[in-house]
Amino acid sequence: MELEIPFFLFLFIVALFFWFTKLKKTNNNLPPQPWKLPFIGHLHHLIGALPHRALGNLAQKLGPIFYLQLGEVSAVVISSPVLAKQVLKTHDLVFADRPKILSAEIVGYNYKDIVFAPYGEYWRQMRKICILELLSAKKVRSFHSVREEESWKLIEDIRVHESKPINLTHKIFTMMNVIATRVAVGSRFKDQRTLLALIEEIIALSGGFDVSDLFPSFKLIHLVTGMRKKLTTIHDKIDKMFDSIILDHQEQRRPDGQNDHNEDLLDVLLRLKDEGAFQFPLTLDHIKAVLVVSDKLYQNVVDNVEY
Repeated sequence: MELEIPFFLFLFIVALFFWFTKLKKTNNNLPPQPWKLPFIGHLHHLIGALPHRALGNLAQKLGPIFYLQLGEVSAVVISSPVLAKQVLKTHDLVFADRPKILSAEIVGYNYKDIVFAPYGEYWRQMRKICILELLSAKKVRSFHSVREEESWKLIEDIRVHESKPINLTHKIFTMMNVIATRVAVGSRFKDQRTLLALIEEIIALSGGFDVSDLFPSFKLIHLVTGMRKKLTTIHDKIDKMFDSIILDHQEQRRPDGQNDHNEDLLDVLLRLKDEGAFQFPLTLDHIKAVLVVSDKLYQNVVDNVEY
């Protein structure tokens, strides 16, 4: 027994030596980083402050580029316009892929949406369609009447609540979601408000902090946090709604495949699916995945287009 304690202590010291040696070698080519803890890495530096403020404080200490280990996920933080241009423009293809997260896997139909789809031919073709049929200045202006109608509804809603406190930010956010949804799937959908509520819930869940995304190898975390169950429930509800919307669009198309109304994004995707215009088979899951994120894409463009 007396020999066992020194022996295990010796093994522990040797293990620590090799761990620190390996850590030093792997950090040689990394940007500067703050001190970190085992297992969680640098997560403790983000506790107690808003993420952008915590990262800003670290940038002041470490410089315009630094490394963070967030659980099992490695990240490089950029806070310089010059370096941002290098990442987003000069070396865009190197950084084109998004990290795999649980919400994109479930709600995005296994990464089939345009935001989290891996860079490749599928992503390039879907991006081209979205730019031409949803995000172009000409297309945005073609839905001027939709924006005008919803804007007047917002004004009337504010007038009705005269002399009462209102959450103007939420009302404007809701109006933009309504406009984007009408552009994506048309005005014929009766349960539009229900769909909007589900999309807002997705945005709230996916935009928040999910510890399971930082420890992807620990599958048990998904069950403990309940995030997978929440996202799956929302996905199933949205999927049924999209099935109903798609069926409605298909029934209202003329025999020649054309529409009697201004084509929305869903009309375009269904037409391209029937024409077989892609180098890969365009399925309904692909179409649904694009529709899930189309409202956020449209909002970003409307904010920057003069009309």
